[in-house]
Amino acid sequence: MTTPPHTPAMAQYWAIKADYPDTLLFYRMGDFYELFYDDAKKAAPILDVTLTQRGVSAGEPIPMAGVPARAVDDYLKKAILAGCRVAICEQMEPPGANKGPLRREVVRVVTRGTLTEENLLSPRLDNFLVAIAPAAPRQKGGPGIAALELSTGQFQVGAPGSWDAAAAALSALDPAEILLPRGWEPPEELNLPPERITRRAEWEFEPYQAADLLKEHFGTLTLEGFGIADSPVCTTAAGALIRYCQETQKAALAHVTGLTRTRSGEHMILDDTCRRNLEIMATLRHGERRGSLIGALDQTVTAMGGRLLAQWLNHPLQDPTRIRARQAGVTWLIARATAREALRDELKGISDLERLIGRVAMGRASPRDLAALRDSLERLPRLSATLRDTAEPLPPRLAEIAQRLAGHEALLNRLTTTLSDDPPLRLIDGGVIRAGVHAELDACRALSVDAKGVLGEMEQRERERLGIGSLKIKYHQSFGYTLEVPRTQTAKIPYDYRIQQTMTNTVRYVTPELKELEEQILNAEERAVFLESALFTELLGSVAADTPHLQHTAQALAALDVLTAFADRADRFGYCCPEINSGTGIHIRRGRHPVIEGLTGLDRFTPNDTDLEAEENRLALITGPNMGGKSTFMRQTALITLLAHVGAFVPADEARIGLTDRIFTRVGAADDLAAGQSTFMVEMTETAYILNHATERSLVILDEIGRGTSTRDGLAIAQAVIERLHSAIRCRALFATHFHELTELERPLTGLFNLTVTVKEEKGEILFLHAIAPGAADRSYGIHVAQLAGLPRSVTRRATEILTHLEASQEAPEGGNPDARGAPVASSSTRKRTPTRTPEPSRQLSLFAETDPPVVVELQTLDVDALSPRQALEMLYRLKKMV
Repeated sequence: MTTPPHTPAMAQYWAIKADYPDTLLFYRMGDFYELFYDDAKKAAPILDVTLTQRGVSAGEPIPMAGVPARAVDDYLKKAILAGCRVAICEQMEPPGANKGPLRREVVRVVTRGTLTEENLLSPRLDNFLVAIAPAAPRQKGGPGIAALELSTGQFQVGAPGSWDAAAAALSALDPAEILLPRGWEPPEELNLPPERITRRAEWEFEPYQAADLLKEHFGTLTLEGFGIADSPVCTTAAGALIRYCQETQKAALAHVTGLTRTRSGEHMILDDTCRRNLEIMATLRHGERRGSLIGALDQTVTAMGGRLLAQWLNHPLQDPTRIRARQAGVTWLIARATAREALRDELKGISDLERLIGRVAMGRASPRDLAALRDSLERLPRLSATLRDTAEPLPPRLAEIAQRLAGHEALLNRLTTTLSDDPPLRLIDGGVIRAGVHAELDACRALSVDAKGVLGEMEQRERERLGIGSLKIKYHQSFGYTLEVPRTQTAKIPYDYRIQQTMTNTVRYVTPELKELEEQILNAEERAVFLESALFTELLGSVAADTPHLQHTAQALAALDVLTAFADRADRFGYCCPEINSGTGIHIRRGRHPVIEGLTGLDRFTPNDTDLEAEENRLALITGPNMGGKSTFMRQTALITLLAHVGAFVPADEARIGLTDRIFTRVGAADDLAAGQSTFMVEMTETAYILNHATERSLVILDEIGRGTSTRDGLAIAQAVIERLHSAIRCRALFATHFHELTELERPLTGLFNLTVTVKEEKGEILFLHAIAPGAADRSYGIHVAQLAGLPRSVTRRATEILTHLEASQEAPEGGNPDARGAPVASSSTRKRTPTRTPEPSRQLSLFAETDPPVVVELQTLDVDALSPRQALEMLYRLKKMV
C-alpha cells in the first residue's frame, strides 16, 4: 500500500500503521475507534458498519469506518471470528493537551490466541495459544510444543518424541492460534489449520535467546526448576510464546507465574480420529456438545470446572496413584450426599476466578470483577468447613483442596471494606469505593451531589456570623461564586471579605473559603473520579500481589467442582469405581454407554459384559445385524476404559481395567474430497495408522474393515488386519464385521473369540435385543434394516426374492456376500490361495459366479508339506466342521 500525501493527523496514523501492516488498526478518535483506507474497506462488511469517508487526500476521498468505543468488544469479536488481527490504538493524553495531534500508541494487539475479555471467550473451553519449535536438523525426535492459556495464565510445554505424538497433543489442545517460524513447513501429519497459523521471525525460535527471555520473565537464574534446561525445543517453544504475548499485550504477563513440563507417558494418547469417533467433545454428525461424552458428563457448576473437565477427558492419566487419588475423592463425596449438595450450592456462587485473576494481573479488571472476587472469597470458609466437618480424615486429594481454600482473609477484608456493595461496571461511572474509606473522596462526592445544599449551609452560617439576614451566595459567569451584601450593610463586613464588584445597591465579595469551595465544587466530579481511580488501582495491586495464591485456590475450586460432578453423576446413574491395575485385561460387568444411557434412561438400556486379555481372548470378532448394538458395545467399552483413566466412576456394575496407553478407533468413513481421497482410501489410511502405532497395551476398535472395495479384496484385507492385530501387535481389540467367513478364524487364532448381537425373529419380523453373546451370527438382516429405514416395499420384496434365490442356487453364506465364497478363510500360515475355476452357466441370471464347495476349495489350496503336526490337527477339525 502506498502512503498518499497527508495532513499532520494522518501522518501520525501512517507512522503507527506502518508497524502493523497486516492488522486492522482501531484508531481512537474521541468516542470512536476509526479505521481508514484499506482497513476501512476490509472491516466495513465484516463489522457490519457503514463505509464512509473523511476528507480528501491526493484528490481522493479517504475511506473511513468507525465503531463506538463503548461497544468495541462486540466488534472485536466479529473481527476475530473473521480471522482478523486488531491493533488497539488509544489516545494517551487528554483533548487540548497540545496544539498538534494528540499522542497515540498501540496498547494491545488482539488475536485469536490472546483473548482475555470474558465476552470474547467460551466460558467452558480453553483458548490455547501454541508455539511449535522444530528440532534442529542434527537433532533427533519430535518438536517442542508450548501452550499458554493467556486468560488464565496456564502455561505448559512438552517434547513429544514423534510427530505422531505431537499431532495427538495438538488435537487435545485444540489451539486457537499456532506460532511457527518462517521458512519451516510442518509435516502433513500435524494437519494444522492454515487460518490459525501465525508466522514469526526465525530468530524468535533461537534457544539461547528464548532461555534468557524465560529467565528474565520468571526472575530465575536457571530453568532447571521448570524441567526444560535439558530440552532446547521446549525452551525455544516456551520462549517464543512469551515473546509474542509480551509484544501483543504490551504487558509483563504477571499472572503467568509458572511453567509445567509434560512428559511422554503421563497421559493416554488419543488422536484426532479417536476423539471424533468416540464423540468426546462434540457429536460426529453435527459437531454439537449435546450428545457427546462431555455433554453427558458435564454436571459442573462453574466455568473453571467445565474447562478442567475437558482437560481431564482430553488427557487421561497413566499414573495409577493419581487415578486412585481422584477416585478416593469421588468415593468420599458419593458417601456424603448432604455435604456434596452443600458444596455444589456454594460452588454455584463462585465466579470464574482463573480468568478474573488474569484480567487483574493485566490491568483489565473492572470494578464488578473485584466485587465478584470478593463474593467468591466469602464462600471459601463455608466450603472448607463442609469438607472438614467429619471425624474421618479427608482423602489426600480433598485434603489438598481444602488447604488451598484457606489464607485469603486479609484480602477479603480489604475488598469488603473498600469496595461498595454493588459497584458499577465502569470505573468512570463512580460509586466504586465504599463511603467512609477516604475523607476527601466523601467530600468530593458530597459536593458533586449536593453543591446547592453545601452553599446554602455556608450562606446561613455567614448570615448568622455577620448578622446580615439578606446576605446571599450567587454564581456569575464572570466572577464565579460571590457573597452579595446590600450596600447599607457593608459596615458589618469583616477583614477576610474582599470586594469583587460594586453595584448600585449591592456589593459582591469573595472569601478564601468561598473560592476554595468554588474550586472544590467545580472540580469535585473530576477529583472524585481521580481519587476513585487511584484507590481502585491500589486495590488491584493488592489483588495482583496475591496472584499465585489465588490461582492455586481457583485450580482447587475447579477440581472440587469436577469431583463433585463425577460423584453426582455416579450416584444418580449407579456408576461403579473401576479397578485400575498394571495388567492387560479389560473386564466389565454390565457395562453401559454413558451418553446413550443418559438420553434414553437407565431402564431402557441393555447392559453388556466385556472380557479382553492380552494373552487369551484378546480380540473379539463381533457379528450381527446393523442397528443391533455392535457399535454401541464397542464404543462403550472404549469410553469406560477412557473414564477409568480419567479417575471417574464408570457406567457398569464392575470394571477392572489394565493400564491402556492408547485407544484407536476406525468407525465409519466418508470421502475426503479436498484431499482427493475416496471413502475406501480414508478407511485404509486410518487402518494403516492404527497398525503402525498400536502397542500391546492399546485398545483398538475397528468397524467394518474392507467394506469399501470388492468383497474378495475386502475379505482378504479384513483377515490380514485381524492376523496382524492378533499375532504381531497382540493388543486388545474389538472387530465388528459382516464378513461372517471371518468367524472361522476362532480356531486357528487362539486369542480370537466370536461374539454376536442377539436377535429375536417372530412372524417374519425381527426384534433387536442389543445383547452381546458368545457365538457367531449366520445372517445380517440387511433387508429388514432397509425396510425400517423406509425403502419402498417393492424394493425390499424384490431384494428378499433375490437373496432367497442366491442362497438356494449358490449356497451363499447367510448375511454375507456370495462371491466371498471364492476366498475361503484360513490361517495364512496353513494354506495358499489359488484362483477358483470358472463356473458353468446357470439356468437363471446370477449376480455372482458359482464356486466349488468350501471344503473342496480348502483341500485344493492346502500345502500338506508345509503343515506342522499341530496345524494338521487343527485343519482336520476345520474340514470336519465344514463338511
